[in-house]
Amino acid sequence: MINEPVHISSDGFQDAWREVVNKLISYHWELRNLIVHIKNPDLWDQDFHDRVENFARAQDILGPKHVAYTIFPHKLYNHKGDAESLFDAYNKTRGLFDRIKTGWGTYFRRMTYYETINGIVNQLSNIITAINGRERLNKAAYTIVIQNPGGETTRPRGGPCLNYIAVQAEPAQAGQQMTIGLLAVYRNHDFLERAYGNYWGLCNLIKFLAKEVDGNPGPLTCVSSHAGVSGKMTALKTFVEGM
Repeated sequence: MINEPVHISSDGFQDAWREVVNKLISYHWELRNLIVHIKNPDLWDQDFHDRVENFARAQDILGPKHVAYTIFPHKLYNHKGDAESLFDAYNKTRGLFDRIKTGWGTYFRRMTYYETINGIVNQLSNIITAINGRERLNKAAYTIVIQNPGGETTRPRGGPCLNYIAVQAEPAQAGQQMTIGLLAVYRNHDFLERAYGNYWGLCNLIKFLAKEVDGNPGPLTCVSSHAGVSGKMTALKTFVEGM
């Protein structure tokens, strides 16, 4: 059954992830049309994060940083200090992407090195340049495509689950900077191994874009066409209920 939209709104991504898992428990581990709104990408609870990392290690599943890095390599950015240096360090021969790539690639690679018949497109660089060079700020002009047309749009496994990102730019109000938020659309979202790291990576991407265009980080809205858990339901239920 395709359920009506389920909406969850939380201040930070960690509480949002926990709320979704509790909702999945009540829906027998499967939801359609999940809409999650995260108000503040800066919120961070280190104890919460340590517990998630320890759970991932104990269950022998992907850790949060591994997943978050596929969307935004925040430590590499902190080391390099600016967007162009980050893009070069990530995409150059024997750069970070060459060292970590598997399967179809990574989301950050598609954002910064999208292969088209007309050459390579750095979607993030184009958006930063467009916003910084604007005569007027467009609220709904900046988008990031992840999937390649064709096989990836019909493949149930082995392709990108994140399909599309809209960069939401809100003009500055009196005495304030502009605000940058994101709307991300997933065809499928696994809340055992992926969603916590996905939310973390997307929040870090917001903060990166806001810094590069001299704006404030705004909210993340994430739409999951299908949300579920790939396994270890009992362990995940016990873990979340004990938090």
